[in-house]
Amino acid sequence: MGWLTKQEAKFEENRFGAMTVMLTFQSCLGSVAAMLAIQDGIWALVSVVAVLTMSSNSMFIAQAEAKPCIVTFYLSVVVNTLIILFTAFY
Repeated sequence: MGWLTKQEAKFEENRFGAMTVMLTFQSCLGSVAAMLAIQDGIWALVSVVAVLTMSSNSMFIAQAEAKPCIVTFYLSVVVNTLIILFTAFY
């Protein structure tokens, strides 16, 4: 069983609790990334943050299948973290 398949199974066991925690975490992370990008005046990064964060939020709210929810969540977290690190050392 692959890593993503295991994540899907765990996500489905606790779907609504996991969605709440994941949605809150990645929304907070996205808002911090957007704030730092705005402070540095890098508006293209603000658009990237907004699109990824809202895509992940919409997957959770629309109750999409587990795989797209997990993939967009991890993509959002990774990209937002990279943007935070980029703006911190820019």
